[in-house]
Amino acid sequence: MGLLLGYLCITALRFTHEWLNFIFACAFLLLPFLAIRPVFRLGGWSGRIGVIVLTPMLAISLVFLSFNLACGNFGRHPELVRDLSTIEQDGYSVHLIRDTSGGALGPHGLIVQQRRTVVPGLYLFRSVDFLNHATNGTLTAATPDGVRVHVSKAEAGSIWNVKSDAAYSLKRHVYF
Repeated sequence: MGLLLGYLCITALRFTHEWLNFIFACAFLLLPFLAIRPVFRLGGWSGRIGVIVLTPMLAISLVFLSFNLACGNFGRHPELVRDLSTIEQDGYSVHLIRDTSGGALGPHGLIVQQRRTVVPGLYLFRSVDFLNHATNGTLTAATPDGVRVHVSKAEAGSIWNVKSDAAYSLKRHVYF
């Protein structure tokens, strides 16, 4: 249950400071290691089944934890992920973010993201769209609950080579 709650928090909540996101991700990945001692205390078949279930979870957590420690926040360095523009709407904000953290073969593009502040320093977020291979654009308010993204520059061979617009209608309460 704790792992499910932690996963939901990682995919829906972010801190404004990257080091807090890093610490939270590491703490989430260390949770399965707290189960080692109780599983070994179980006897008989329940202990064996516990070890069989726990072993892959520990391996996956160890791989992701080492990747997180080596790359920092799963490779999302602040230099590679940059906010291009922001629009404040009725209680939420919409951000146009350039993401070039995909490496040589990974995705590069623009992320349209909706955010709602929970408490100062912590916000809920929802990815509205990912514009693959688009490198530059602007964000404008189209309606009270909608935005328009104008893509002005893209990589060679991209579907966004022609200047283009994309309109999005948004949820007022992000998730609620």
